Amino acid sequence: MILLQLSAGQGPDECARAVALALGKIQQDCHRAGVRLDIVESQPCKQKCCYQSLILSLEGDASLSVVERWSGNLLWICQSPFRIGHKRKNWFFSGQRIDAGLAASELNEKDIIFTTCRASGAGGQHVNKTNSAVRALHSPTGLNVRVETERSQHANKKLAIQLLAYKLAEQEKKEASVLNANRRMTYHQLERGNPVRIFKGEQFKE
Repeated sequence: MILLQLSAGQGPDECARAVALALGKIQQDCHRAGVRLDIVESQPCKQKCCYQSLILSLEGDASLSVVERWSGNLLWICQSPFRIGHKRKNWFFSGQRIDAGLAASELNEKDIIFTTCRASGAGGQHVNKTNSAVRALHSPTGLNVRVETERSQHANKKLAIQLLAYKLAEQEKKEASVLNANRRMTYHQLERGNPVRIFKGEQFKE
C-alpha cells in the first residue's frame, strides 16, 4: 500500500477544484492499471466538489507507477469557474507520496487508544455488517484519525498508525514554526517552478 497526498497548498478555491479533478483522473488511472484506490482522508473547502487536501491509499502492482506520475508540482490551466472574468488562469497544486513508515515505528502503541465502529462508507455488505472501522487517538497530543478503507480491523489499525505518525510529524514541524514557512515557500515555488504535468480546461485534459 502506498499513500499519496494531493494538496492545493495555500491556493484559492480554483486550486482546490484542480485537486478534485485530479482525483477523477487518478481513479481512471487506477481502474486501468488494476490498482485499488481509497480516499483515506479528505479536507473539503467551502466550494462544492473541491478539496484543499486528499490522502489516498493505492494498492496493487502498479501503485508506485501511478503515484510517481502524480508526484510533484502540477498545473491546471482554466478560466476560473468561481470568479467570472478573473484574469488568472494558472492554478497550481501538488502531489506527494507520504512515507510515515519510520515515524510509525517510533510510535509507542501504549499511547494510542483504539476503538472500533462500523464503516460508514460504501464498502460492501461485509464492511457494513462488521466493526471494521478503526479510530485511533494519540492520548499525549489528542490527535486522532479514523480509517475504514480496509476490510479488517488489523489492516485499518496499521493504516491508522501510519496516519497518526504522519500527523504527529506535521504537528512537530508546525510547533517549530517550520511548517508554515515551508508551506509559504512551497506555494511560491509552485507559482514559479516548472510543473511536471499540465492539464487544461474543465475536461482536465493533458
